[in-house]
Amino acid sequence: MKWSVLLCPAVLVLSACSETPDPVPVERRPLKAVLFPYIPDSAGDQFASLKQRLEADFERAHEDIDLEVVFDANLDVYDLDEGGTLNQLLGTGTGAAQLVEVDTLVLGSLVSKGWIQPVTQEAGVVHPAAEEAVRVSGASYGAPTYLCTYVVYSRSTNIRSATDSASLVRILREVSAGKRPLAANFDGSWTLPSSYIDAWADTHPGDALASALTLPLDAKAVGAFDEVVDSCASETGANPCLDGTYADNTVAEVSFAQEQANGFMGYTERLFYILQAQPSMPLPEVISVPLGTGSAPAVFVDALVLNANCTGTCAEDARAVTRFMQAPETRSLIAFSKDGPEGTRPRYLLQANRAFYQQEPARSDPMYQKYEPLLAGARSYPNQHFPENRKALQTALLEDLR
Repeated sequence: MKWSVLLCPAVLVLSACSETPDPVPVERRPLKAVLFPYIPDSAGDQFASLKQRLEADFERAHEDIDLEVVFDANLDVYDLDEGGTLNQLLGTGTGAAQLVEVDTLVLGSLVSKGWIQPVTQEAGVVHPAAEEAVRVSGASYGAPTYLCTYVVYSRSTNIRSATDSASLVRILREVSAGKRPLAANFDGSWTLPSSYIDAWADTHPGDALASALTLPLDAKAVGAFDEVVDSCASETGANPCLDGTYADNTVAEVSFAQEQANGFMGYTERLFYILQAQPSMPLPEVISVPLGTGSAPAVFVDALVLNANCTGTCAEDARAVTRFMQAPETRSLIAFSKDGPEGTRPRYLLQANRAFYQQEPARSDPMYQKYEPLLAGARSYPNQHFPENRKALQTALLEDLR
């Protein structure tokens, strides 16, 4: 008891002296990244959980950066007009972002307008076609994230033997007589010309795809392409693949899912909507669509571009975000819908990062193991002159196809 009386005051003094001061709040630097909104909302919450997960995962390793992720389908990231969406996002006003995920079809236009700046790209990390897609005049202007390519889904294994447009149509007709061979969307000044360019690539393997942008149309390519487009027409001549019927929502996907069509052509991620319409359906066969006289895949590439006004510390922070966004773990998070509850359907988006396909769960996934071989030898769509030539191409194609 005597020692207790003597020691207690000392303990109180020591406790008071050892109190740690409140930590000084870290001043966080804001950085805004507008991401491509045209992907499946697999969690069904308008990307709220994906946005929250991306921000939290990044900020856990970068507590001094306040990352704001934006998914907004109302932002037209193909709008190249002065004062338009991309001009504002890549400007200096209140609506500006430091990073914007864009389709590299518009990359050359962004470079020529001076809205973006070169970025450092580590060789060998992404697919060779993705490296090509972000290069303008020898400099890299984007960090590739997604690949997109036209594929055909079918319930029949016979689809594997399709080598050109003629064999594709023949095989699809034979799957089930009396049904539409193919459900697809060829409508629009972006979609129809890009489909023709795919047919041109199939017809001219090894040649630069930029040559497909010039008129007149290539007779061999458009002749073969016409076979596929015409296969969608009914006996009355109505063609839902060309007249806009299949352009909105998921009409074509539902048609295939409900076995009203023997095949579906579109991007790989459209499988999400096919399975959403028919969850019990077995996973389909998939091939790179042969729209021309042969089969040689062409790929679209999405990439993060850096606002030309983001320099110094801002640019360093942006590089940290792009490294995070390109990492296989982040690509897997998005591709396999890890932002949603367990069991949420994958988004089936192709990823630019080559390591993604060698790591779990992609390495064991039955669809991703079919997708990767489709990319072998793929060439990227032109990153210059497509926006200004697309309407002339569309007009010429409609005249030929109709």
